[in-house]
Amino acid sequence: MGIIRKWQRFLNAYVGQEYDGIRHYNWIGGDHSWFAQFVHSRFDGRDLSKLSFVSVFGSPRTFWFHRDEKKVFWTGENLNRYRKYHKKLPVALSLGFDEKEETDYLRFPIWLLYLFEPTDTPEEIRRKICAIAERRPQKTEFAALVARHDPGYLRQEMVKQLSKIAPVASAGAFMHNDDRLWKTDQNNKIQYLSRFRFSICPENSDAPGYVTEKLFEAFLAGAVPIYWGAGGAPEAGRLNPRAYLLWNKNGDNTGLLEQIAVLNADSKAYEQFLNESPFLPVFSDYVIERFEKLEQKLAKLL
Repeated sequence: MGIIRKWQRFLNAYVGQEYDGIRHYNWIGGDHSWFAQFVHSRFDGRDLSKLSFVSVFGSPRTFWFHRDEKKVFWTGENLNRYRKYHKKLPVALSLGFDEKEETDYLRFPIWLLYLFEPTDTPEEIRRKICAIAERRPQKTEFAALVARHDPGYLRQEMVKQLSKIAPVASAGAFMHNDDRLWKTDQNNKIQYLSRFRFSICPENSDAPGYVTEKLFEAFLAGAVPIYWGAGGAPEAGRLNPRAYLLWNKNGDNTGLLEQIAVLNADSKAYEQFLNESPFLPVFSDYVIERFEKLEQKLAKLL
């Protein structure tokens, strides 16, 4: 690692980045912080100087700095890929994707940040969920993949098998063959995917409860997800398993490919599949509960 890279990592761990007056360490960067906006929308006027957020994109030595701060750890990543952060962390609160109940932990998966604004009320959350379930854009093409890389050669195999049905568009760096995501849709992934009947959206890794934005982006685009991950049960009990298709990484996908071929060729069968709501009745309540519990846990820190 070069000197400049080491210096950047040191600054990220020790100095961090400030969003709306709240310090963030080892953060992924960007123009704003969803969590900082969440805090200000609910606790504006309180002293936030001792609150900070920490993620995995840097050295865990950050926990040895600024010990007077009440640190909140969050990552949308699978911690099996970040071994340094896999052990119990000295923080006031941890947020992640694991399905567990602990006083200093709250399940808050990354897809929540993609689907909802930090200022959303329960009524706005319910309205957005209904709008996603009812989305039916006009479909003109078969399937698309948007990915930068392919850990484990899974995506390559999926594209190879699905291409036997019809051409697959790939707008990301991996297997790139379509420029429209950038040239036509100005990097609006949902707009790009909206023209396709199917979205190829496996996770980067498999772990129970680990569900990212990929599956939900397909729902937002009104496309049928072809999904792998989360132990084969993404958001079990909250998402409708009849609203997505599961790829078997190490098994026979003959029946699945036959089903996809039928759905692609038969518009009535495809429409009937789409009529299945992605969300079970408890989904709205679950999302609202996540927001409420996050507010309650942060209130105790402030």
